[in-house]
Amino acid sequence: KRPLLVPGGRAFVWPVAQQVQRISLNTMTLKVESPGVYTCQGVPISVTGIAQVKVQGQNEEMLLAACEQFLGKDISQIHRVALETLEGHQRAIMGSMTVEEIYKDRKKFSRQVFEVASSDLVNMGITVVSYTLKDVRDEMGYLGALGMARTAE
Repeated sequence: KRPLLVPGGRAFVWPVAQQVQRISLNTMTLKVESPGVYTCQGVPISVTGIAQVKVQGQNEEMLLAACEQFLGKDISQIHRVALETLEGHQRAIMGSMTVEEIYKDRKKFSRQVFEVASSDLVNMGITVVSYTLKDVRDEMGYLGALGMARTAE
């Protein structure tokens, strides 16, 4: 039998015969860090992205999926699962692009991470509200050398 889902409302619960479990529908902000990932050119760079995710309470199918995955777990466990999923997709996309593509076309990079992670997290009942690329840096001086070459022109 399917459980009764009451997003943001009230329901009568028979003590002993029934139980209540809650899941947070609040938006979570995740700092998605991928240090020292090699791009398709073999250049290690570090990327930091910021994602806003939430358990979808409006869509009953997604809410049921989220309940199956996360009921009985606290918010930090939901946070960790979403963060690890986003980190994995961010790293995979970094590995398929060049440093120049990531640095110059931040929207394309952000869109790819958003789309790939969204399709994965939807199956868990989590919606990616937004994803933004916050920082791109490297310890090897590659980005600095690109800037110097542009300045010399």
